[in-house]
Parts: sequence; structure tokens; C-alpha cells
Amino acid sequence: MTEHERIHKALAVLIDATGSCNANWVVGGSASLMLRGLPLPAKPRDLDIYCDDEDVASIYESLRAFAVDEPAISVTAMYRSTLSHFLIHGVQVELVGGFQVQAAGNLYETRVRELLIPHAEHIQLYEQECPVPIVPLAHELWFNYLRNRMDRVELIVQAFAEAPKNHEAALRAVETNNTFTAKAKENVHHLISVREAGGL
Repeated sequence: MTEHERIHKALAVLIDATGSCNANWVVGGSASLMLRGLPLPAKPRDLDIYCDDEDVASIYESLRAFAVDEPAISVTAMYRSTLSHFLIHGVQVELVGGFQVQAAGNLYETRVRELLIPHAEHIQLYEQECPVPIVPLAHELWFNYLRNRMDRVELIVQAFAEAPKNHEAALRAVETNNTFTAKAKENVHHLISVREAGGL
């Protein structure tokens, strides 16, 4: 079984376990880019699921049979979240609640119900009634820019350039509802405009 197939199977379990097509979680990280079909240089090592802090307990209980630890608050110089981990069909799954990224005067808070779910894209899995919600590219763009993963940023702005109008509303919502410096916003928009013009 390929890693892609394993992740699909793990996502099917997630959808069934949480019991609704109206998910209160979204897929992020490299798995979300893989599900979009972006050409990643390496396969995802795990499956990142984002939710709001208030939804951690209910999602955790739904997945308790697969849990390898209990939810715990994790704080570093750059990140804050409530983390718990699961093993589903051989896939390491990380549930990330209330995720915040702080760097160089910028503060990004992943408001899942308020921002990410309304702007999520949806991927239909094989033989699965409910589609999988994945984070908007605007989330991945800012997250990777703030952690200085410019290899990922270049991959993401290429996807932006292929259909810019599809991503404008999500980008505007993420930027309006978070604290980014004028310089950071200028840099991000410059990267997008250069790619749209055929550069990079």
C-alpha cells in the first residue's frame, strides 16, 4: 500500500469516527498539499489535523481507540497548540488544537471554525460519502512563510498563480483576522505577484 493510500484510509477512519459530513477539523501540512496534487519532493511523514481548542476533547474521544497519548499543551518560542497523537492504518496522525504561530512581530491564529472551514477546499475520497476538508492555500502560504520554509512557499505560490481568484477571499480573510506586519504582507504579496507574472 502506498503512503497516499494509507493517508486516504486514515482519513476515511477520521470521517467515520467523528461521525459527520460537517467536520469541525481540517487537514493541513504536507498531507493537504499532497491531496491537492502538488509535487512534493518527499511523501508526507504524518497527517496533521487542525481544530479549535474547544473541539479537542470531542475529537479526541472519537479517536481514543487509536490514541498513543493524551492531549497536552505545547508551547515553544514560535508555536502554541494542544497536541495529541494517534496511529491509524500505520499513519501517524497529529491533532493540533488552537494552533498559533508567532514570528518576527507576526501572530497567526488558526481559527478553524471561523476561518479555515468556511474557506476550506474539499477532496472526495474513493467510496466515501463525505469529502475531506483541507486548509485553504492561504493558510499554508502564511504558515510556511512565517517559519521560513521558502521551498514550500514557492510550491504554494505556484498553485496560487494557476487560479489566483480561487484563493483571494481566503487570503483576505486570513490577513484581515490576524496580525501581520506591513513588511511581511508586502513580501508575501510580492512573491504571489512575481509568480503570477511568470517569475520565480
